[in-house]
Amino acid sequence: MLNATKTIRYLILAGITALAVSPVTSANETTAKEVVPGLWEYTGLITSSGVDMPLTGIFLFADGTFVQQAIFDGEPFSEQGSMAHSGPYTGSDAGIALIAKQTLSIDPSSDEPLTSMGITTHDLTVERDGNEMTLVFGAGTGTIQTLTLVSDAESVAMYTLENGTLAFTGTHFLLVNGDESSALSGYGTYVQAGDDYSLMVTRWSESDGDRAENLKDTEMSFTFDGSQLTLDDGRQIAVID
Repeated sequence: MLNATKTIRYLILAGITALAVSPVTSANETTAKEVVPGLWEYTGLITSSGVDMPLTGIFLFADGTFVQQAIFDGEPFSEQGSMAHSGPYTGSDAGIALIAKQTLSIDPSSDEPLTSMGITTHDLTVERDGNEMTLVFGAGTGTIQTLTLVSDAESVAMYTLENGTLAFTGTHFLLVNGDESSALSGYGTYVQAGDDYSLMVTRWSESDGDRAENLKDTEMSFTFDGSQLTLDDGRQIAVID
């Protein structure tokens, strides 16, 4: 069986960095940029060679910004690879163009668990059928990603961090932040009381460059005053925009 933590490196390093999807409508009707907004959960990922790679993750498109995080579902969970990206998206000839300002891969089983590719570009076309959406890497020849809609993106708060994005939409939070020295990403639901946020984390992955840790279905907390995020262990991340 193909190792999920190694496949994530293959997907990134092999240059399969263009999400591609069939056109959703004719040029005179709804554009791909207009149909992707929303909070989406992954329902599957199939590699270009046809290998099914189960994963749990989230993909948010809102106000011209996307945030993505996922961890593969193999065992042991502590050794599974994760990926995280965030940045702007615009319309393109193919459908949508993404500019990932963070391209982060964490592989806890590796001697070098953190890989940061920095800024990467991605071209997408989009196939949406109601609450289901399909994204295919490599201009339709690569990895297939399928998603289902969690909620519309009508009320989203986005914050640009030092090396990533913090987003709140409905009862969900998404966090992606990192570079070649350290990275963390995660998502789930939250309850807010002033600047205090109680989190029910669905998936979380982080690395300090030397080690990596995955968490799932657990409680956490942080404080956030609109200008600085402080994790419950004291780490701080500044908002820059």
